[in-house]
Amino acid sequence: MLRQGGNAVDAAVATAFAVGVAEPEMSGVGGGGAMLIWLQGEHRAEFLDFYPAQPVASFRRVRATRADSTMPLRVVGVPGNVAGLLAAHAKYGKLSREVVMAPAIRLAEEGFPLYQVLAEMVERDSARLTRDAVARGIYWPNGKPIGVGERVRNPELAATLHRISAEGRKGFYEGETARRLVAKLNEGGHPGTLEDLAAYTPNWRRPLCTAYHGRAVLSAPPPQGGMQVLHSLKLLEPFDLPAMGYPTRSAPAFDAFASAMRAAQQMSRLNDDPRWVMIPARGLISSGYAARWRSEVGVRRAIDSLSTPDPRPFDAAAVADQCRPHAPFGGTGSVATDAAQAPDGKPNEAGGETTHISVVDNDGNAVAVTVTNSSVFGSGTAVAGFFLNDSGIRFFRADDLDRAGAPAWRTRQTTIAPTIVLDGERVKMVVGSPGGARIPLAMMQAMSYVLDYRLDPLEALRMSRIYPQRVGRQVELEGAFDPAALEDVRAMGYQPTAQSFGYARLYLIVREGDRWVGAADPRHDGQVRGF
Repeated sequence: MLRQGGNAVDAAVATAFAVGVAEPEMSGVGGGGAMLIWLQGEHRAEFLDFYPAQPVASFRRVRATRADSTMPLRVVGVPGNVAGLLAAHAKYGKLSREVVMAPAIRLAEEGFPLYQVLAEMVERDSARLTRDAVARGIYWPNGKPIGVGERVRNPELAATLHRISAEGRKGFYEGETARRLVAKLNEGGHPGTLEDLAAYTPNWRRPLCTAYHGRAVLSAPPPQGGMQVLHSLKLLEPFDLPAMGYPTRSAPAFDAFASAMRAAQQMSRLNDDPRWVMIPARGLISSGYAARWRSEVGVRRAIDSLSTPDPRPFDAAAVADQCRPHAPFGGTGSVATDAAQAPDGKPNEAGGETTHISVVDNDGNAVAVTVTNSSVFGSGTAVAGFFLNDSGIRFFRADDLDRAGAPAWRTRQTTIAPTIVLDGERVKMVVGSPGGARIPLAMMQAMSYVLDYRLDPLEALRMSRIYPQRVGRQVELEGAFDPAALEDVRAMGYQPTAQSFGYARLYLIVREGDRWVGAADPRHDGQVRGF
């Protein structure tokens, strides 16, 4: 797309559609996601939330007919991927829709060789997938599973993509694709309607922003997971990390990382859809609020139960100088609510069935886009060549459904957190990750390794990671750590446990002087491309 004269948005949208064909287990037109855009010429950022959402009226219909929660496909949210990608392209892209969608259509028509990760996931989920006629036709075309290196073709998906290319969002949210999608949902007990599908609208929002060592860090606002990433960075900011050493070799640095991530996980429970609940996001990522945690973060002892200081008094704090030009999300006055506090929710714990794409172009524009099915192959049910997500709200409280003036839609909280770091008025870093609940944890560590320790981007991704639990002292270790440091870590009260594989994986671009350096996480498939 860049060679053809397109910009970063063209490239990101084309890649997201194409990867949805080649990585159907992770994302696709039946899922959703979020995109953070930096417009260099305007020195302005925009955030687009196109995560799958649920019309509340559907849940009222569910409750009126059946009280149990065992319905197949009930957890499918109205897919947002097509609406979001097309909205971003229409607003900021330069190339035609037909040009941008051509690679995805070609992949679906001509196919691609079955690669190892997809083959493993098909085999792992064979009991579920073989119950679906569409999946059987793709991966068991002759009654036996397709082998690694054999070509995967999906003519039904190609036809779906052709309709989108020709008709825009109407080609998906109306017409043949919409009728087939709603019929499939209704067969499984989902009460969604054609009207629900046609009414889906992605949400343009202001990004979250905080200052970190003099740089502006822009990330995904609620109900996405940027709040947790930025909160953990603010908790790390007071420490002279290079002097302390790497967390893999230094117990004090290990403690600073682990305790900051634990605290941020604790406060991520406040995340929710800001259309329904007041989210004190600006307070949570403020320096003043971070100071309230000084007695529990980096104190060289593991604390059994963390406190939960109230962030709401900090929500009206002045915006950091680095963030003021970007009119960031936040402030109690800008969030619709009639609730005192967000529920004690829990972020999506899925294992990483998501795709992230980072893009920059020659003009300095940048895009971080994360797209997802939520779980591997989403709901496990496919229609018109694509898998339906399982990103919907699983349960609503009765008082949520019935309260007067409640918004018509609700989006489930998620940990996806496309992020851009600015150095002055230029992009320093574009980063994001799949990985379920581990996304914010992995992102904070890699970002610190680049920004604080000044590691080469690929070396930053290769660093062994730690994954603390929100409750308790257990910390999972991924990779190699110095045994003497771990002895000191145990003396602090932590309980480190070995883990051979960490599913979160990052794809980032860093500006070093006048050149861009890209890095793909070696833990998984993914590559860097440039020209």
